[in-house]
Amino acid sequence: MKIRLTRTLLKHELFHSFTAVATTATTATCTITVSCIPNSPYKDFLNAVCARWYSNSNSAGGTHRPMISTIIPPTTESCNVNSKPKKIAIAMSGGVDSSVVAYLLTKSHPSEELMGIHMSNWDYADENPTVTTTMKSNKNNSYCWEQDWKDTNAVATQLNIPIHHVSFQAEYWNEVFQPYCQQLSQSITPNPDVDCNRYIKFGALKDFLEKRFSGDVDCLATGHYARIWDRSRSTRPSSRGGIHPTINDMPPYLEQALQEEESTVLADYILHSSVAYTPLLFSARDRSKDQSYFLSGVPSKAFSGVLFPLGDLFKTEHGRDNSTNNSDECNTGSDNRSDSMISVRQLAQHAQLPNANKRDSVGICFIGKRKHGDFINEYVDTPLDKSSLVQCINVENNEVVATFDPVETPSLAYATIGQGAKISGATQKWFIVNKQLKPPRHRYYDEGQRKWESPCVFICPGTHHPSLYADIFYIRSKHFNWMAGGGETNRPPPLPFRAKCRIRHLQPLVECEIAMVNRDYNHGQTAFKSGEFDNDTYAIRLKQPLRGIAPGQVCVIYAGGKEGDLICIGGGPIDESGPNYWEMKQDLPKMLHPSGQNDFPSFKQGEP
Repeated sequence: MKIRLTRTLLKHELFHSFTAVATTATTATCTITVSCIPNSPYKDFLNAVCARWYSNSNSAGGTHRPMISTIIPPTTESCNVNSKPKKIAIAMSGGVDSSVVAYLLTKSHPSEELMGIHMSNWDYADENPTVTTTMKSNKNNSYCWEQDWKDTNAVATQLNIPIHHVSFQAEYWNEVFQPYCQQLSQSITPNPDVDCNRYIKFGALKDFLEKRFSGDVDCLATGHYARIWDRSRSTRPSSRGGIHPTINDMPPYLEQALQEEESTVLADYILHSSVAYTPLLFSARDRSKDQSYFLSGVPSKAFSGVLFPLGDLFKTEHGRDNSTNNSDECNTGSDNRSDSMISVRQLAQHAQLPNANKRDSVGICFIGKRKHGDFINEYVDTPLDKSSLVQCINVENNEVVATFDPVETPSLAYATIGQGAKISGATQKWFIVNKQLKPPRHRYYDEGQRKWESPCVFICPGTHHPSLYADIFYIRSKHFNWMAGGGETNRPPPLPFRAKCRIRHLQPLVECEIAMVNRDYNHGQTAFKSGEFDNDTYAIRLKQPLRGIAPGQVCVIYAGGKEGDLICIGGGPIDESGPNYWEMKQDLPKMLHPSGQNDFPSFKQGEP
């Protein structure tokens, strides 16, 4: 008997670099030669995986049991090298994910080919001049960077990896934090994580490695949960001229995504749109940790020589269960292969990394445990007069529900559309529909018959009020980053086309149509004039209305994805939403699309 072992068991079940290279069989066992980590402490675990897989797949209850007999080191396929890499830089934050990346690479590369890079990008001395951000500091203050640096050093010491500390405080301030504050002052909802990836992690850091080490560093490995296909290394000459990706060189998740993609326009755009092929970004296998949303602003060429070793792994068994069980209209089905996946947390614990049980960081790193409004109020110059009081206006009847001082209550001034409006003494829950903190740009709910002279926040009763939902929004073409086409021109697919999108991290996908339209900003016109393109603004019309569409939120476009393998086509910040359902005097559909990853199943209209 011969067992057919393909990526179903090995390449997808365990690590991205696993490959079955030979199989033989006897009457009792099957011997498998596997490409994976040498000297792996998980050989017994892998044997158990094989046994479980074979037992589950043999409906007749056969006695043959596959065993792993040979361990072969993986290759570093994503690095643009002809032989072995010169050196791999590992972005080490002190967290579990980047530490496991370092551990995995030590099992396939000698330590002299590896080095850790630890970044500190926030100047705490700006907040407190008595604090020094020098890494040799022994301050007792429990700033997050101190513990992160200690954890990074401990992991690097255990793995025998040299560690370098770098600071991009000026770049972070100018490219990420100042734009963040400026947009907040304009009632825009920015996403600093998207800008940090674009300008710091895959901008300033890559530039630093190239200049500082004079080309001796060939790869940058990070702990992001995403996947990359470097098309520049998976091509062959074409009879029509140029280069052409071969179907055999495609990663299996690309084949699956293209098979599921209904749009031939997108498939052709992905495969044949450019001679200068750049890396293609995919979602992570762990749907609960996928970070492709935050990577959507990075130019695709910046992913050349980048490794995401965690892209095929699950962070925890809980995340594996979520990826198996959670489903939505565009992301359905289950992945039975995930039963035997080794999680990142398990890897850290088995390797006895000193930070194996460290909690994941959440929120914006430079804010820490402080309240967002209180922190931002120290940096943001609001357009309001210090003596101005802001009125909270009920969109249903234009009555003033409450007033507040934006200096004393900054959380309301900086809250985004869809967030709860915490009004003192209120007997019901209110939610923010829109804000007018400076001369009006937005529409008025009484169709212009009454103009509010004072600053105001428009609010509505109930979390699923029609005023919180819209089914069209707009993005300036100059702000959109098209990733899948390759080349230098940031060229979109032929318009209009259908795809899937999300406007929040991990939000279930919604079907949409993307086109370019003429649009009158002064009156908020929303006519979907297909074919009348002005090469300035994209209109994204949704199959289902979404809740809380806010200017500045990032919309990311995907192809494929019914089984969780998503191709990231591109992304960009929303310029403005179209009219909401309250303005259009339309009823909401009975089943509402989830607003985020925790909204399973979909809400029903009328729920509180």
